Amino acid sequence: MKIMVFIGIIMLAVAFSTMIQQRFFKIISVNYIAMAMGMILALIPQTNLLIENFSSEVFMGLIVAPLLFFEGQRTRLYSILRSWRAILGLTVIMIVLATITASFGIYLSLGVSLPLSFILAAISTPTDATATESVTHGLKLPKKIEFYLKDESLFNDASGIILLNMGVDWYIHQRLRVGAAIGNFLYSAGGGIIFGVLIAILLIFLRQKSPRSKYHLANSVLMPIEILFLLTPFFIYFLAEEIHVSGIIAVVAAGLVHNVESERSRLTNAAIFYNSKQISQLLTDILNGIVFIVLGIIIVRSMREDVFNKQTIEAIIIGIILYLANLIVRFLYCRFSPLIKGKISSKDAWIFSLGGIHGAVTFALAYTLSEMSVNIADLHLILISEITLILLSMIVPTILFRFILEPDKPDLDQRKEVDRVRVEMVQYAMEQMNKIYLPKKIKKQLEFDLRAQMNQTSIEDFIKELKYTAKQKELPEDEKDFRATVYRYAFRQERNYLGRIVQQEREYRHGFLVLYREILIAEVIFLGDEEID
Repeated sequence: MKIMVFIGIIMLAVAFSTMIQQRFFKIISVNYIAMAMGMILALIPQTNLLIENFSSEVFMGLIVAPLLFFEGQRTRLYSILRSWRAILGLTVIMIVLATITASFGIYLSLGVSLPLSFILAAISTPTDATATESVTHGLKLPKKIEFYLKDESLFNDASGIILLNMGVDWYIHQRLRVGAAIGNFLYSAGGGIIFGVLIAILLIFLRQKSPRSKYHLANSVLMPIEILFLLTPFFIYFLAEEIHVSGIIAVVAAGLVHNVESERSRLTNAAIFYNSKQISQLLTDILNGIVFIVLGIIIVRSMREDVFNKQTIEAIIIGIILYLANLIVRFLYCRFSPLIKGKISSKDAWIFSLGGIHGAVTFALAYTLSEMSVNIADLHLILISEITLILLSMIVPTILFRFILEPDKPDLDQRKEVDRVRVEMVQYAMEQMNKIYLPKKIKKQLEFDLRAQMNQTSIEDFIKELKYTAKQKELPEDEKDFRATVYRYAFRQERNYLGRIVQQEREYRHGFLVLYREILIAEVIFLGDEEID
């Protein structure tokens, strides 16, 4: 029962975060609202007691793995293969350089032992794809820099995990085994890629075989195929970890392979493709919200246990050193690395450097140390240092990007324009429908539904419709078919109007295409879905 209450609280927090952002703070990323919501939950004793303790293994497997899988699925494999040298440099060479620089920075500045410094630096290297949107909300990232930031965050977790294991081994045995670390990296990363690709191909074959079977019936196979799709990242991650290869790399590789599948199987079964896409987007939004709610909870819990003393000040200084070391190495590497195609300007290099945001993955790695032979004082030092790093990596670019990056087309302006066109579109459809004869009952329903498209129906109107509908007997099949035909004709008028607008106004084209999709979905609803037994 307690776990159900815990899940319910987290899900409600995600929902409320989105509602608050949409209603009051549209210019702020929902991720900040979610993090603040997590802090509030942790500060209230009653809700804090209902929230389970953080588990890094569960978090990585149930939250991070599907997020990276869906992110990989939205990334074209061709672009990865074409830029593999640059990605390898960003996720291996740059990570190693950043780890070494930060380690010696901490060691020389504060006299912290090299093994512990190495652990601190290794944890600070992975960046978080979901956190980047928080600091670029409403701003335009250069396309090339956006590509590198996204692909770096997909693959650098494995490097950070290997370096962390190497640091822990050094910390425990007081001996640095570089050869073993390189071997572990090759096995873990290479094995993760091979395993992820092979399992993805097998699962894709099973999914593609079913719709092509002579025994196939669309509705009978829809549910098992979607369930198989949803379980894919969890299955791949935990099985990969069981054979000691990188589960993170495995799910990313599987996601990339699934992208190829989705490009060439959209019409094999359009219903399955559309449902899978919608479900994956919904899950991504939910999991992304959970990441920042958990982040807020962990920050409060970690700081609550802290006593502001000399060790705390030292931990904060370490966090600052970690941030600055990563910032400088990222800038220099992006600016001068021969592996990155094309010359990168100093401005773009700074954007890339600042865009390396750290988030809940860093916390997950830090918390794995609680299960290892790391003493309590050092673990506490690590947690406070990484909290400082995470907060700096989010706050600094949030401020500086407002001066460096160009503003994207404001969401509010686009929404106003789309709403204006929506009203004109519906009014045009209503004018066209008034030119033909319609039975009074169907005309009344149509007018209400079209006004609902413009959000011009009140609660009183809705209650009246509820009462009227509850009293009406079900229509005969021929009247249902006629009503569906009428609605489809109305939607066709809306699409015709919108098609002309899209050709004339290119500035808000994306918003108009979203509106066009809404009309198509509405039309599908009235097509009827006769089940095949």
